[in-house]
Amino acid sequence: MKHTGKPNTWERMLAVVSPKKALERYCYRTALERSVYAAANQGRVSEGWTTLNGTAETMNRAERDIVRARARDLERNSDMLPAEILALERNVVGTGIVLQAKIAGDDSGEDEELNSRIEELWKLWCRPENCDITGRMSFSEMQQMVVRRRFVDGGVLIIKVYENDQLRLQMLEVDDLDTTLQMAGSNRVVGGIEINAYGRPLAYHIKEADVYGFTAKSVRVAADRVIYLPILTRPKQVREFSPAAPSLPRIDDVNEFISSAVEKERVLSYLSVFIESTGLGGGFGGLGRGVQTNSGGGGYSSNERVLEQGAIVNLAPGEKVSTINPSGVSSTAHDMVRLTQRLAGSSAGLSYEATSRDMSQVNYSSARQGMLEDQRTYKQWQQYLITHLCDNVYLEWLDWMVMSGRLSLKNYFRDKPKYQRHTWIASGWEWIDPVKESNANAKALETNQKTLQEICSEKGKDWRDVIRQRAIEKQLIQEMQTEEGEEQPSAKKNTILNN
Repeated sequence: MKHTGKPNTWERMLAVVSPKKALERYCYRTALERSVYAAANQGRVSEGWTTLNGTAETMNRAERDIVRARARDLERNSDMLPAEILALERNVVGTGIVLQAKIAGDDSGEDEELNSRIEELWKLWCRPENCDITGRMSFSEMQQMVVRRRFVDGGVLIIKVYENDQLRLQMLEVDDLDTTLQMAGSNRVVGGIEINAYGRPLAYHIKEADVYGFTAKSVRVAADRVIYLPILTRPKQVREFSPAAPSLPRIDDVNEFISSAVEKERVLSYLSVFIESTGLGGGFGGLGRGVQTNSGGGGYSSNERVLEQGAIVNLAPGEKVSTINPSGVSSTAHDMVRLTQRLAGSSAGLSYEATSRDMSQVNYSSARQGMLEDQRTYKQWQQYLITHLCDNVYLEWLDWMVMSGRLSLKNYFRDKPKYQRHTWIASGWEWIDPVKESNANAKALETNQKTLQEICSEKGKDWRDVIRQRAIEKQLIQEMQTEEGEEQPSAKKNTILNN
């Protein structure tokens, strides 16, 4: 029975005869009905706290479109939500996640020539005119779009398309899934995704809609041709849900708060002074209260006067000027906005400093700790992109390059694991204090607490490339120093002869 916090009918009837017995009964009953866990309390204080339970799709289906629409509205008209999106785009993708082929050669080392060739061909394919079916986005720009749409919409779709013997990618929004279907043969269709008995996607039913949203029909696309990148938070969840949902109400509230604050300050800025009248003059001409004349003596036709720059206003007898010092909300607006932005960022795993770019409240230690926590969030996003997008597209691209004859790899389909070895170099981050952090890394490397690979990966670099480049630079420096040493004696000899 739900505890209402009020005496019931029996207790009210008993109170007529014996108030003491009624009170005792009420106290014992409320004690028994009180929850063991505070979170399970169903009293008046927790009336607005939902107790509904259900499957992920049952709970999300009715509100998925509403939350997505509101998130898109704040994406267009808010400052805070785009700040979170841009922080993720800058740090997760940056200039792009770069491929490094790692095919082994015959001498147990890497086949540098073949790896370089594959990397050059991949780089060429990643150009907009080659990888995007619309020819508008490069592969790195697609990665940025994936980050944006996953954060706002909860997911995005990419279809692998072969057009005129060319592998291209087609990006679609989750709105393109046909949610009207319930069954496809004997398979269940959930939100446009056809699944088997275990919930594994078998196909995606895509609406054929034009740019204006007019839908003629939907087509079934096999799951191996579709890269679906959703935000999932429950094991049996099939469709995505926007991760920005927890912070949307607060962001919308602070938007209205800022608009109201600005409007209030604007209105108050128009009020400069007001005129007090004792009722003895003020243009009333002695005709009595509330009677106004427009003739002479400083009389006014209106109770409102507009103060213009350099104007001199004559007051009627019995009137005086008083200034207005209105209290606005400027003193509290900053704290309110900062708190809201901190809460909104925390729901996305980002610090206030990362989303606001405000470093006025941090020192070196707190800034570095906040940056490290932010980097863990970015690395999770990077790993997701690498595993679910980059690897998927690269392996499809490599198969297509070999089958189309654009790349010749001996016994490729027999030795696929050998030729498919690769790694990705994600965007790195600069140091807050280069001197302190470089010294700390040098000490960690010396004491075997860190490896060169770890240090380089934090900067978005490949440790092998660093070693090779340093070897080339050291050799060049040594050669130049040798050449300068050989020229010095002859230079001295010419100086003596000239003298």
